[in-house]
Amino acid sequence: MDEGPGGASLSPATTVQRAVAHGTVRAPPSKSVTHRAHLLAAHTEDIATVDGPLRAADTDATLACLRQLGADAAPAQDGVRFGPAAWKAPDDALDCCNSGTTLRLLLGLAARLPGTTRFDGDASLRARPNAPLLDALRRGGATVPAGADALPLQVAGPLRSGAYSLPARTSSQYASSLLLSLPFLGGDSTLRLDAPVSSRPYLDVTAHVARAFGLRLEATHAADGLVFHVPGGQAVAARTAYPVEGDWSGAAFPLVAAAVTSGTVTVEGLRADSPQGDRAVLDVLRAFGATVSGTTVTADPDALASPGPVDVAATPDLFPILAVLAARAHGTTTFTGGAALRHKESDRIAAMAEGLTRLGADVRERPDGLVVTGAARLRGATVRGHHDHRVHMALCVAGLAADGPVTVSDPDSAAVSYPGFHADLDRLTRAGDDA
Repeated sequence: MDEGPGGASLSPATTVQRAVAHGTVRAPPSKSVTHRAHLLAAHTEDIATVDGPLRAADTDATLACLRQLGADAAPAQDGVRFGPAAWKAPDDALDCCNSGTTLRLLLGLAARLPGTTRFDGDASLRARPNAPLLDALRRGGATVPAGADALPLQVAGPLRSGAYSLPARTSSQYASSLLLSLPFLGGDSTLRLDAPVSSRPYLDVTAHVARAFGLRLEATHAADGLVFHVPGGQAVAARTAYPVEGDWSGAAFPLVAAAVTSGTVTVEGLRADSPQGDRAVLDVLRAFGATVSGTTVTADPDALASPGPVDVAATPDLFPILAVLAARAHGTTTFTGGAALRHKESDRIAAMAEGLTRLGADVRERPDGLVVTGAARLRGATVRGHHDHRVHMALCVAGLAADGPVTVSDPDSAAVSYPGFHADLDRLTRAGDDA
């Protein structure tokens, strides 16, 4: 059993050795798209199928909770087949496990149902805030016990159509929850999001998937924010096959692995016109000096240089792996706009500061990000993954560029969004040895 900071034991763990990442892998299916596609397909009045969804801990939690709520969901050849649901508030609490997306999206659905739906999750999810969404649901007529914010929670409908608003810089998941619930209410609604709109690309994903299922969400830009006009009484169009696209968030890990190890990596299965904001990883890699052609990345780590400040407000899921990129680049990178990262599966700002510091990087925390002065040689160490899939995977990639073995705890956490991560990393580094 390995020892972590302060003598804390780390088990299980995975050890990564210095290596070159070289070759081709396929992106995992998009986690964000899978959550939304399952929720909307479950509203079909006929038959709808979701093809090639992500099978991972978070998306499996959403599917299990939907079934508890009355969804008719059965395995299909390459995905899930949905029939008309018999929605109800279940007797047992919904276990959202570690998935904030599951919790937030299904709070909106449950608020439409008569009866009380109870929600719970693991210790990490119990620590995550939900007040802005719960306040909006209360104002819309749902019953949520006074003072409730974190799990365990309960909510009872019915939710009413009308005017909704969310304050600035709240999680985009709160807005997505409302946008995926308001179309099914009897009357028309509006949702006003104060500027600055947090993680806007995730709202684009929500609107993109909603349109694919025949729903209308009409966005209007205003000087003080964004307003969605949502007609009521809508129904999901039958879809014999909704294909889930590849995940740019997951693809960022092998792409950055190429940049920090003098490798060349191609990630297949990605859409260049995707609404996913994390496709910006290619632009960031270019800005740091990597060579990008399509979805192939190659770089000389000694020639990487910081482009200066990097704002992660729109792409917070890229932050952990971009912090690793910055640690290998000449100059100082200041990450801003990531205050919400304090409330993810872990405090990702503190977790990455801790891990990179133990690996020998020059890192300083900010309230909304990190200041990383790079180009120092990374060293071997034992570091904590903090039960956070993106932190664990980022530190594994850092280990490929370290002078000694890097042991990272919580390898099972990668299954939350990228079940094949360790196999892909092994495949790329084995190919790099032979290149």
